[in-house]
Amino acid sequence: MSHKFLNLIESTIQKMTNGGVLVGDRVSLIDGYKGKECFKSLPDSVKEYITSLFTDNDLNKKVINIKTEMPSRAPGNEDNRGSSYFADVAVELANGLYDNKNAVTVPVSILQVHDDGINRSPVPDSQRYDNKVQIDPVEVDEEDENEQQTMTQQGDSLEKSERSNARKNTKIPSKPATPSPAVNENYTAQYMPING
Repeated sequence: MSHKFLNLIESTIQKMTNGGVLVGDRVSLIDGYKGKECFKSLPDSVKEYITSLFTDNDLNKKVINIKTEMPSRAPGNEDNRGSSYFADVAVELANGLYDNKNAVTVPVSILQVHDDGINRSPVPDSQRYDNKVQIDPVEVDEEDENEQQTMTQQGDSLEKSERSNARKNTKIPSKPATPSPAVNENYTAQYMPING
């Protein structure tokens, strides 16, 4: 049963069965949108708002909802599929952050969908800035490297940490836990002759 349900949902929410747009698509107005009948039939205040939403800033505009002309309340109703679609469009303030409060419903026939594929939307010029971080590598002398030591917590005090490798072996004093067995004095030598 669940397999059939998944097929039903997948066949329902395809791009071309939703008027050619999907939620999350980046859109803009087509050329000559003011001459389209669906735009002319809108109230003057909505026309001005749509025009200002798309022209006042260079931020990305994204589809946040898709509706039919007369949607029903039941999700399985055939009235939810039709030939006339509208999209709620909002300004993308940051990557994935939409201005849902100031969204507007726009007829899909005056929208142009920009296919970004699997990539993120382009960053608008108004959100770009000069980064002051220097990322060019700089050669460091060995003497300068020793001076760039950092302080580390060692016990109760701060001391300069050693940041270079030792140049000679360090002898660590130790005592074996058991004395080393001499040749022919261990247990194995008693039952396995050395000379074969």
